[in-house]
Amino acid sequence: MYDSPCSLQDVCVDYICENLDHLCDRSTLNRLEPSPEDNDLEEYRVNAKFPSGVKLVFKDNEVFLHTEIAEQLLTALCTKRKLNDITITLFDVRSSRLRRVCITDASDLTLCGLKVLKAHKITELETQGLKVTVNDLISCLGEWTLQNLRSLNVAHSAFADGPKYCVVVALSKLQALQTLNVSNTDFNRHGLEIVASDLPQLEHLDISNTRVDDITPLKKCRNRLKSLAMYNLKYILVSSKEEVVIEMTELRVLDMSEDRDNHPFEMFVSMGSKTNEFLSRENALEHLTSIDISGKDEIGRRELRGFVRRHPNLKFLGLVHSEACYDDCFINPRNPEYNPNLQIAGTATEEQIILALRRYQDRPLYVQKCLYNLFRLTPTFIDTRVDIIKLVLPGMRQHPEAFGVQMAATACLYNLTKGDLATRIHPSVLAQVVELSLIAMENFPNHYQLQKNTLLTLCSDRILQDVPIQKYRCARLVLDSLCAFEDPSMNRMSVAICSILAAKISTSETSQLGSRQQYMRKLLSLVRGKMETRTVDITMKFTLSALWNLTDESPTTCVVFLKEGGLDLFLGVLVTFPGEATVETKVLGLVNNIAEVP
Repeated sequence: MYDSPCSLQDVCVDYICENLDHLCDRSTLNRLEPSPEDNDLEEYRVNAKFPSGVKLVFKDNEVFLHTEIAEQLLTALCTKRKLNDITITLFDVRSSRLRRVCITDASDLTLCGLKVLKAHKITELETQGLKVTVNDLISCLGEWTLQNLRSLNVAHSAFADGPKYCVVVALSKLQALQTLNVSNTDFNRHGLEIVASDLPQLEHLDISNTRVDDITPLKKCRNRLKSLAMYNLKYILVSSKEEVVIEMTELRVLDMSEDRDNHPFEMFVSMGSKTNEFLSRENALEHLTSIDISGKDEIGRRELRGFVRRHPNLKFLGLVHSEACYDDCFINPRNPEYNPNLQIAGTATEEQIILALRRYQDRPLYVQKCLYNLFRLTPTFIDTRVDIIKLVLPGMRQHPEAFGVQMAATACLYNLTKGDLATRIHPSVLAQVVELSLIAMENFPNHYQLQKNTLLTLCSDRILQDVPIQKYRCARLVLDSLCAFEDPSMNRMSVAICSILAAKISTSETSQLGSRQQYMRKLLSLVRGKMETRTVDITMKFTLSALWNLTDESPTTCVVFLKEGGLDLFLGVLVTFPGEATVETKVLGLVNNIAEVP
């Protein structure tokens, strides 16, 4: 068990992100002036205004962030959800340089903040989840960037402003563009026509989950397009798609995968025959190295094997949501057609599942399918599998409200961290496990099995004693779960967790927990039930410990305890269990807590 320390550069960037108020001043200048040598930025000089006339500047005016540091700081601010119209003003061209801009969540940036980009000479730009339109974004780019931008990713953004038509004319300004990702946007066939006609350098295109209903315009770039992603094109005319793709002679990477619907109603006409015709085509896509046909219906084993044989350069094959991934030639090294150099993303083996989880983190149905199949394998793991845990966590983090993902993930995490396994996992990894488990508990408070999965994970001495977690938050959610369900095993785990955490949180926090009547009422009902059945078990002992710790130096908790009849109940416990040293110690300890408070 070990964990490599962060680099000094990473630590410094993280410190800057967490201490902006200490390191920076808020200037009241209305405009951000370019440096004297940037004589071609007059338009920027006039238009770059900032909200409320505020911008951030480093207190040390000698600070200059070279390209690598500036780009890392920008990404880090975005990751920590601290990138907004004010913090982005740190990237004044006089004190920083940006070439590759990566903003994976631009939802807190407006047109005003994005104008900072105008002064920089950007070659690669990723701004996902824009609040403004893509056309507005392009208007925030300087002339040099418009002429030299090679890669643009505007996934999860919009081209249309409200009910207006989708307008993508601004893309035609990017004459040097080689890579374009418009996935999960309102991009449509009209936009595809503009892109195919007006971008002469375009080689890599992602139109996944867009409103494109016909890819015929791509014939215009069939001799130069090297990568095409068309995942989940719901509006596409299937009869024309394969015919167009066949004509793309230079294609190396092709993604035609789909989501497999979970409802029982299937299409009346199967499209499997169309896929098999495509796979059977001779002398087509000879340069192909990667193809994804995940989610396709009725993929013929014979046709697929023939396709693989005819494409010796193939390195990747996507077969998630397809029974074809179980074909012997893909899972049995002894099969004469088995190719060790061909990676398969599927659900048949551990290797296939690992590859699929790495590749499809942004697809909730794929993540769910892979995690359910991973759960089937986890009981067979003997050694600690931190590598697997680190593949489960991103899917949980990216899809917090997808119940299928959270249900499967929490089940996997328990199997991967239970018992002695947790002692061989670094606390930093376990802290992430706990954090995402708590988010799942918050999002699905009424789902019995998911709550039970998380309690099973949390009920670990290693996690509760050695891992830096949000103890109060954890205790609160566990008590919520205790109150929501009548299940003996969940009761046992809940009171065990609370008895430990209640001793580790502050007095004010124990008071907040103990003063909630529903919590106190539930804990006392557990004690009353054990007293009535004359049972002294682990649940009884942990419940008494939890109450003892919650009342320690907490007048409000003691008041609630007394109002709920706790004192009479505890006197009854002493009478019912004479000579039970563990019971008497905890009961008298609590009574002493009451006697000590004013």
